[in-house]
Amino acid sequence: MRSVPVESLSAGAKRRHSLSPREGLGGAQLKHTIGYADDLLSILNSYHQAGLWHKDVKPDNIIIDGNDHKAHLVDFGLITPLRSAMTLTTHGTEYFRDPEMVRQALRGVKVHEVNGVKFDIYSTGAVLFALVENSFPAQGSLSRLSKRCPEVVQWIVRRAMADVDGRYEDAREMLADIR
Repeated sequence: MRSVPVESLSAGAKRRHSLSPREGLGGAQLKHTIGYADDLLSILNSYHQAGLWHKDVKPDNIIIDGNDHKAHLVDFGLITPLRSAMTLTTHGTEYFRDPEMVRQALRGVKVHEVNGVKFDIYSTGAVLFALVENSFPAQGSLSRLSKRCPEVVQWIVRRAMADVDGRYEDAREMLADIR
C-alpha cells in the first residue's frame, strides 16, 4: 500500500474551527466540509450497492488525502454484509451510532432484519453535525446546529438523523441533497 500524507477528518475539523470566528466556519471552509460529506456519501453508496454496511462511520474513520484532498473511509473492522444472519450488535461509536440500532440489538434482531443503510445514513448526518458544530451530536432529533451554516445543511442533518422512517432511504438520496 502506498504511503500518502493524510489527516483525519476529526483533526482537520478541529484545526479549521480553531482558525474560524466563534460563530462557525467561513464560506470556503464550509464548502470543503460539504465536499467531504459528498465524498463520504459516494463511498457509502458504493458499499451499500455491494451489499455492505460499514457500521462505524465517524470523523476519526475518515481521512483526507493530502494529495487529492478527498475524504476516504477507513477502518473496516465492523463491516458486515447487509444480508447477514448474524445477530445485530451495538458496535460503533456512541455519538455516531443510531440509538435505534441499540434498541434493535437489545431485542436480538438479526442484521438482515434491519436497514443497515439507514444506520450508516444516521452516522453520516452525525458526522456532518460534528464537522459544522465542532462537537458531538446529541441523540437523533435532539441535535440542533447552532453554528453558522445554510438552512439546507441544517435540514439535511435533521433528516439524516431523524427516526428511521423519516430518514433518507439511501446514500444516493442524501447525496442528491448535498449536491
